[in-house]
Amino acid sequence: MSGVVRMFGIPLAAVTEQEAVERIVELAKTRRKDGSPHRVATVNVDFVTNAVKCRPFRGNPELWEYLKTGVDLAVADGMPLVWLSRWLRQGKGLSERVTGADMMPDICARCAEEGLSVYVLGCEMVVLLEAFSLLRERSPHLEIAGLNSAQITLEENHGTLLEHINASKADVIFLAMSHPKQELWISRHAEKLDAGVVIGVGGAFNFFAGAVPRAPAWMQACGLEWVHRIFQEPGRLWRRYAKGFVKFSWLSALALARAWFFRRGEENGADTGNP
Repeated sequence: MSGVVRMFGIPLAAVTEQEAVERIVELAKTRRKDGSPHRVATVNVDFVTNAVKCRPFRGNPELWEYLKTGVDLAVADGMPLVWLSRWLRQGKGLSERVTGADMMPDICARCAEEGLSVYVLGCEMVVLLEAFSLLRERSPHLEIAGLNSAQITLEENHGTLLEHINASKADVIFLAMSHPKQELWISRHAEKLDAGVVIGVGGAFNFFAGAVPRAPAWMQACGLEWVHRIFQEPGRLWRRYAKGFVKFSWLSALALARAWFFRRGEENGADTGNP
C-alpha cells in the first residue's frame, strides 16, 4: 500500500479505491491485537469541519482524536481533500478520491469471493432489502450475517445490540448512519465488537438501492457533489454546508500559508548554508 498523507492531524492513506478495498478485505480476515475490529473511516470535508478546532471555529475533540489515533485506515472521501493534499505537497498528495458509496459494493463482492460475511446497522429495512437484492445479483454467494435498521442514539448503553451483532459472527460491519454519529458510535463501542472490520458508509446503501439519487459523475469529479446534496435537501443542508465551506476554506488557507512559510524557510536555509 502507498504512504500516508497527514492532513489536519488525520492520517489519510494515499491509495486508489481498489487498493483500499483490498486492504479492507485483508483487515477483515484478521483481528487487532486487542481482539476488536479494525476501524475504517471515509473522511470528507464534513468530517474535517466537524472535528477540527481552529479559531474562531469550534471542533469536536472526541471525533478529532478518533480520526487522528483511533482508525486503522482512513481514506479521503472528497475531492477538496485530494486537491489540498497535492497543493500542500507540491503535487505529491493523495492518489484519488475514495468514497464509502463506491467501495461498499466492491467490498461486498470481495467478501463473497473470500467467504466473509457482512452485517449492516442503520438505514431503513426496505432500502437494505433492495440493496442486498441487487448486491446478490452481482455476488450470489454473499453471506449476510445481519441487517438491522434500528435507529440508535449515542446516549444508549447498547448492550443487547452489541450482543446481537457479536452473535452474528460478522466479518465486516457496515454502519449506515449519519456523520458524526457513526464515527462516534464506533469510537465508543468498537472495543466491545467481535469482527474483522467496522466501517461507516453513511448513505451508501441509499445510493446503491436508488432511494437517494447520487450526483452525476462529472459533479463528483469536480468536487461538486455537495451542491447536488443541497438541492436534494435545501432546508436541512444549506446552512451546514455553507458553514462547512467557510471553515474548510479558512483551514485550507492556514495550512497552505504554513506550508509556504516552511518551504521558504527551507529555501532560505539552503541559500545561506544554514543546516
